[in-house]
Amino acid sequence: MLTIFIRTIKDRKTSIIAYCVATFLFMTMFIAMYPSIHEQTAEFDELLKAYPEGFMKAFGIEQLSFDTVEKFLSIEQYSITWPLMVCFLMISFAGMALSREIEKGTIEIMLSRPVSRLSLFFSRYLAGVAVLALFTIVSVFSLIPLANIFGVDYQLEPNSKMALLSFLFGLAVFSLGYMFSAIFSEKSKAYMLSGGILILMYVLRIISNFEEKYEDVKYASFFHYLDPDKALIDNELSLVSVLVFLSVAVICTVVGAIWFKKRDIAV
Repeated sequence: MLTIFIRTIKDRKTSIIAYCVATFLFMTMFIAMYPSIHEQTAEFDELLKAYPEGFMKAFGIEQLSFDTVEKFLSIEQYSITWPLMVCFLMISFAGMALSREIEKGTIEIMLSRPVSRLSLFFSRYLAGVAVLALFTIVSVFSLIPLANIFGVDYQLEPNSKMALLSFLFGLAVFSLGYMFSAIFSEKSKAYMLSGGILILMYVLRIISNFEEKYEDVKYASFFHYLDPDKALIDNELSLVSVLVFLSVAVICTVVGAIWFKKRDIAV
């Protein structure tokens, strides 16, 4: 299993490095900007108040202020940028891990060796989890050295809670994509269904914010449970969010493992 785990990560090292560098650069940009923005907090607060209410609701932004770096990052980093990056990274990794190998026929070579299907399945799953953990650490905790460089005050505890919440969100997204990767023989189908579900979830979240009568549809969206305001500003980690993300991850992983073990793959 260790050999497969290492090989899987080595095969995707270029994209992994690219995503980690990209999220580090985004954080660098935001932290470098923050001191000048903080000096003009009152002006920016007035500017934010001028934004259409519908626009702010669409992205789940409730506390409009830049008086702390956590509030700034909640809006700039974690409302749009980070969720999009982790969705692209994990769905791509999931599709390449199984369905692409089945589509190309290379998985037959792997399965002809003395390795069980479940060993292959979980080795590549754990490789994806490791990549997610690395990406989360870089994207969240790069704040610490950057804040020290640019003289920005930060709070470690709420950022740690944000890191855990972000990791669990990514784990749910990856597990969903990995399940479809185990089910389909073409990576395009796995990408399309995984991406389609995530887009639908995002739309449901927006609809729930705009229309009060559709408010309950937000509970069907992963993005509702990824609440940066609660983690970064209120310093709270929602137990409901943790349970939802873990439940989705476990269910999708079990279904994917069972399907992959039983499905017909010529070897």
